[in-house]
Amino acid sequence: MSKIEQQVMAGVAVIYAVRQCTSVFAFKMYGLALSFVGIVAFVSLSNVLINLATVAKGGIFNIGTFVLSAVLGTTLVVQLALVVGSVTLGLLLADALRSLTRIEGRFA
Repeated sequence: MSKIEQQVMAGVAVIYAVRQCTSVFAFKMYGLALSFVGIVAFVSLSNVLINLATVAKGGIFNIGTFVLSAVLGTTLVVQLALVVGSVTLGLLLADALRSLTRIEGRFA
């Protein structure tokens, strides 16, 4: 391969990488990762899980009450991280479901 071909292919590789890093899917993954980091940074997950295990013995109603009070008892940053994480996870699941139905449609 000549030097000009190598330069052109390197440019194509850079453009491809930038497009992949700025795609809609990538931004959804960034949002999910950012929300996860925010939650881990501001919440003691081990204590939440211990409390949840204790509350779970009381039944499904107690779990629902615990989750609601845990979310309402957090800071605004954690609540925003939960909203961003929930929305991006929902969008990613919708994309996955859409692609699965598209695949099933091809084989039907």
